[in-house]
Amino acid sequence: FIFTLELGAVSALAKFGAQNEEMLPSILVLLKRCVMDDDNEVRDRATFYLNVLEQKQKALNAGYILNGLTVSIPGLERALQQYTLEPSEKPFDLKSVPLATTPMAEQRPESTATATVKQPEKVAATRQEIFQEQLAAVPEFQGLGPLFKSSPEPVALTESETEYVIRCTKHTFSDHLVFQFDCTNTLNDQTLENVTVQMEPTEAYEVLSYVPARSLPYNQPGTCYTLVALPKEDPTAVACTFSCVMKFTVKDCDPNTGEIDEEGYEDEYVLEDLEVTVSDHIQKVMKVNFEAAWDEVGDEFEKEETFTLSTIKTLEEAVGNIVKFLGMHPCERSDKVPENKNTHTLLLAGVFRGGHDILVRARLLLLDTVTMQVTARSSEELPVDIILASVG
Repeated sequence: FIFTLELGAVSALAKFGAQNEEMLPSILVLLKRCVMDDDNEVRDRATFYLNVLEQKQKALNAGYILNGLTVSIPGLERALQQYTLEPSEKPFDLKSVPLATTPMAEQRPESTATATVKQPEKVAATRQEIFQEQLAAVPEFQGLGPLFKSSPEPVALTESETEYVIRCTKHTFSDHLVFQFDCTNTLNDQTLENVTVQMEPTEAYEVLSYVPARSLPYNQPGTCYTLVALPKEDPTAVACTFSCVMKFTVKDCDPNTGEIDEEGYEDEYVLEDLEVTVSDHIQKVMKVNFEAAWDEVGDEFEKEETFTLSTIKTLEEAVGNIVKFLGMHPCERSDKVPENKNTHTLLLAGVFRGGHDILVRARLLLLDTVTMQVTARSSEELPVDIILASVG
């Protein structure tokens, strides 16, 4: 417990020093004393913070002290271990590590309180790891690169009472989407073979290949995949609706003996449409100090536009819709609108596929309707253009 307090105190000192120039000289003296601590982790942390603060650069303070890395520590450990097992001339790429929604410094398994917070992230990391292994085993998906994001919950494309139950999980890579269809055949007098879900996009997405489920016996789940390339001519057109039709070969079977007819016939089953939105391309991350992150990203690719939300009548509704639509993390409790206010500022943080930070500052004004001024920043221009195009 004392050890945890010491680590927390060192981190707190560093954050004070990163934000207060007047206190910095005194904090540097204290950190130099911490370098002589009996515990090696306290010494290491103090040495690290001391070297960063002595540079007196806001970008370094923001990136390594105030906000820090946003990777999953278990995921980082696995990725580093895999990297050492497979020697490569390429440097280790942090973009291959799954993201975490809590800053790295807060992911501490030693603390009981932190372990409680960390537990859901471990479940998510395990789920992500399972998906990575499953997709890596499919030959058609070789060369797609690291898996950026999987949709949190499968989307139901049929009613649960229908003869075929289909649920879809969307997997996002830097240049592709993989749609995973988990299928269940609820008819005990049929077996389905060579099951695929044929997709037709409304936008410039390109369907590249289908990976069928070879056999779908009664009440035994199976999985098929559809591989899609992201738009190239207009890369901002990420929102899309896919029409979906399940195609398969039906073979009748005896429910009592399980004997299957040799002859079959082709059939199809129309599914619900599937939506791809801007949130499928963004992973939410927490920025403890939004202003520091905003300064760190810089204004090279900053863009700003104003929109009128004509159908929205309250600031609370506007904030909720924006957070859900963009799939970004609200920072500094800015998703809470104070009572009796007609203005509000919403701060959002995320990472765009490919590993690019994206930050949004939305200033809201309520008169008869809600007017919203959106300012977006990123280390690349494309994420900013996609945010503004999607909101518009």
